[in-house]
Amino acid sequence: MDNGIVKIHGKDYQTVALRVQTFREQYPDYGLRTRVLESGETYVVMVAEIWKGDFLLATGHAEEKRGSTQINKTSALENCETSAIGRALAAMGMGGTEFASANEVQNAIHQQNEPEQAKPVEYITEAQAIELMDMAEAAPGGIARFESYLSGLNPPIGAINEIPAKAFDTFFNILKKAQPKK
Repeated sequence: MDNGIVKIHGKDYQTVALRVQTFREQYPDYGLRTRVLESGETYVVMVAEIWKGDFLLATGHAEEKRGSTQINKTSALENCETSAIGRALAAMGMGGTEFASANEVQNAIHQQNEPEQAKPVEYITEAQAIELMDMAEAAPGGIARFESYLSGLNPPIGAINEIPAKAFDTFFNILKKAQPKK
């Protein structure tokens, strides 16, 4: 692969590097922005956006699980950003015949070949539950709104102590944003 094209299962996939190079050459006045939507202990979620002035042309989202691959053990954020950029460029029509990038397909194949071992679910601690409840009480709508949110999830969470430990950061950030402005 010296031209940015990788053949996987008989299909040609472009690397994100090739997509970005082509994008910069063909659209020098367009902007490419990335944002971290969530960065917790176990997951990273990002969005990449392609702009022409004030007009949003395309977006691409990506999620990476920290430690799920050799790359994600040290560079989950960077890997996630690359995937989001590749998907945004593909949404704009810059991906060849395949939406997924070569990087994403190779990662998916690797994950299929090494299935994850099932681990028992760990739940938030009592101290974390108290912290979330205190934050819920301080937010407009209080605890009832938070409990309604939990029961509306798929699968629903019936009680605050049933929140998986890996989701604590997510719930903390949701409640932090719901706090009244000082």
